Amino acid sequence: MPFKEELNHIKQQLEILIKKADSIDAVSLIQESEEESLFTSISYRGTITTDEGRRKWRPASKTLGEVLAPDSGSLANILSSLGHKQRIEIIKSLLQEPKNAAELVKELGMGTTGQLYHHMKPLLHAGIIEQKERGGSYSIAVDKILPILLQLAGAAEMFESSRYSALEALREEPEKMDMKTEGDFDANILLFSLIHHAVQEHEAGFASRINIYLHSDGSATVSDDGRGIPVSLLEGTSMSRLQDVLTDVEKNYLEDSLNEKSGIPVAAINAFSEKLTVLIKKDTMIYSQEYQYGKALTRVVPIGKTNETGTSITFLPDKKVFKSGFNAAKLEGKINELQGLHPDLLVSLQ
Repeated sequence: MPFKEELNHIKQQLEILIKKADSIDAVSLIQESEEESLFTSISYRGTITTDEGRRKWRPASKTLGEVLAPDSGSLANILSSLGHKQRIEIIKSLLQEPKNAAELVKELGMGTTGQLYHHMKPLLHAGIIEQKERGGSYSIAVDKILPILLQLAGAAEMFESSRYSALEALREEPEKMDMKTEGDFDANILLFSLIHHAVQEHEAGFASRINIYLHSDGSATVSDDGRGIPVSLLEGTSMSRLQDVLTDVEKNYLEDSLNEKSGIPVAAINAFSEKLTVLIKKDTMIYSQEYQYGKALTRVVPIGKTNETGTSITFLPDKKVFKSGFNAAKLEGKINELQGLHPDLLVSLQ
């Protein structure tokens, strides 16, 4: 199947998946009364299996007043007991399974048990961790598991949202990026930069072909047959490496690409796009993710299988910033330039 037909087929599959997900979300929405404000309550539930069996928290909710009612000092004591990297690592380890002091010291690379006990003390006083017998294993108190998971989920959400805040700040000052030609913001610069990011994969010895498509809706696609941006989770977070690259302006296209920056970072291209879709072919799977103005609309979703590898990015420049679209003549000139510099690289415009 020609690549353009395959791309259209994948887009159709993705649209079907998104529609199904939207319909499920619509059915599951909690109906609020007219008297309730959108932010007056939070709802939560969960299920977890421990050594003591399966524990299920039935759907529960708290009003905003109930959330804010506890004494600030008491809340600060609980939150401060978690406020250290080593304590979070202890909790994450014990959420997997109970462990004794020696096992924790070894796993977490602590120098002494004294260092461990220093961090254990506030967790024990807060009732987050318990030890059923002296010298025995430590575990997370069963009634604290869901609250801890909720706090970790909230922290992860704040970590991701901080990325988007940085991109939003960048959107408010587009002059900070070198995106102008003769005084006007030029969408071609975004496209050329994205092409150069793909060229880096060729220079690293992995990509032999780059396909470029100009679409009737004003968007463009740059596809390469390199290794594909990694989709595994970024260490210590719930964020994929793909999302890390697409939301951090300091990151290269691929983590081991050449150190030199090639034009506009892909995260900035994402920020200045009305919509952006990325398809990754890697490890026998095709993955997809959707963005709008730099914000992820979906998680990384597996949508098919393949024996190929590579990265394909389709983006529509923000019309509020870029008043004119792509220039095919300029693009052809850039392609000829690249072919001269890289005779072993096949670059096509369709």
